[in-house]
Amino acid sequence: MKKYHIYTFGCKVNQYESQLISEKFKSDNFKYTRDPKEADIIIFNSCTVTSKTDKKCEYFLRKTTRLSNKPKIILTGCIVKNRGNYVKKLLSYSHDIEVIADKTKLFTDPQKQTVLGFDRHSRAFLKIQDGCNSFCSYCIVPYVRGILWSKPEKEVLSEIENLIKHGYSEIVMTGINIGEYRSELSKTGLSELIEKTIKIPLNFRIRISSIELNEIDDKLIELIKENPEKICRHLHIPLQSGSDEILRQMNRKYSSKKFEKKINKIVRILPDIALTTDIITGFPNETKKHHRETCDIIKRILFARLHIFRYSDREGTKASTFKNKVHTDDIKNRSKELSEINFEKRKIFLKKHIGTKRNAVKIGNCKALTDNYIKVEIQESKNNDHPIYHSAPKYPDTNAQHIRRNQHSQLFLKNGIFKIEITETSKV
Repeated sequence: MKKYHIYTFGCKVNQYESQLISEKFKSDNFKYTRDPKEADIIIFNSCTVTSKTDKKCEYFLRKTTRLSNKPKIILTGCIVKNRGNYVKKLLSYSHDIEVIADKTKLFTDPQKQTVLGFDRHSRAFLKIQDGCNSFCSYCIVPYVRGILWSKPEKEVLSEIENLIKHGYSEIVMTGINIGEYRSELSKTGLSELIEKTIKIPLNFRIRISSIELNEIDDKLIELIKENPEKICRHLHIPLQSGSDEILRQMNRKYSSKKFEKKINKIVRILPDIALTTDIITGFPNETKKHHRETCDIIKRILFARLHIFRYSDREGTKASTFKNKVHTDDIKNRSKELSEINFEKRKIFLKKHIGTKRNAVKIGNCKALTDNYIKVEIQESKNNDHPIYHSAPKYPDTNAQHIRRNQHSQLFLKNGIFKIEITETSKV
C-alpha cells in the first residue's frame, strides 16, 4: 500500500482542508505516515499570509527534495495562487513537483463535504465558511481565497453531531471570516447557527475562532453568557493597531475608541472571558506616536494574550505599494516592547484565575485546555474504569517565582470534558 504525508502551514482552515485531503487519499487506498522518509507522495498545503510562512514552506520543501526515497511532491494552497515568481523558485529545487492551484481538486464538493474525524487531534476544527471581502490593505487573503461562501446549515449541524459521536468534545468553528457566515437556504447567520448548534443533545462544547469586532452582535454575547457549558469563554478579536490613522490606512472598519468600547462591554457581561488579539507592528507609515497609541490601548484593555506579527509586504496588496516603510530595526524593537506587554497581560490574566476550576479538554498527552484558553499541565492515573486527572505541579520558565502546590484535586473525566483547577504552573 502506498503511503502519503501532508505538511500543513498556516490557519485552522488549512488544517481542516488537509483533513479533507487526507480522507480522500485514504479512500484511494493510501496509508498515512508520520515519517516523510517512508512516503510515496508528500502534499504541501501552503500558506502565504506572512513571509515567515513562505520561508517555512520553502525550508521543508527543500528538505523533501533531498530525501533518498524521492517522493512525488504536490504543492498546493495559497502560496501557489499568490506568488508566481516565488513558486518558480520553489520548483527549481526539483523537476518532480506537481503544482495544483485549486486544492479542491484534491477533494470533492468542498462546500458540502464533511470530515469524518480529525487525525492526530483531540479537538476538531470545523470549517463553516470561506472567502473574505474586507480587503484590508496589508492582507493577501481575499485575493487567494476567492468569493464568500458558507456551508449549508444542515451540513454544519450534521458534521458537528458526527464529530461529537466520534469522541471530539470540543469543536472549533473556523473560517476565513466566520462572522460573514450566511446559510443561503435558511438565511441563518453565525449567532443563529451557534444557537442551533448548542441545542444538539450531546455532551460537547464549541469554540469560536477568530472573529471581527463588527461581527459580534448582542445575541452572540448573550448566548455565550447563558451557555457556559456549551460555548467557550474565549474570543479572538483582531485589533491590528491602536492608532486611528493606521487603522484607516489598513482599511479596518472601526476606530480605536469603538474597539475599546465594545471590548469593555464584553468584559462587563463576561468577566471571566479570555480575549486574545492580533497586532501588526511596523506597518508602513507607522511612527513612534502610532506605536505608542497601540501600546496604550493594549495596556488598558483586559487582553489575555497578544499575537504579534511583524509587518511584511505581500505582493499584490495595497500596503505593499506604500512608500514609507518602517526600518527592520524599529520593527524589531517595537515587537520586543509589545512582547513584554504581552508577557504582563498573560501573567495578570492567569493570576486572576488561579485557584478556580474550569471545564477542560485534553490537548495532547500532558495538557488540558480550559474553556477560557488556559493550558494546564495534567497527570493521569487510573481509578477503576475511570481516568482521573490532576493539575500537575511544575516550575514553568516564566513562573519560577511561584510556590509549588503539593495538593492536587482528583478530577473525573466525563465524555472528554472535565473540571480542573488552574494552578500557578498554568499558561495562557
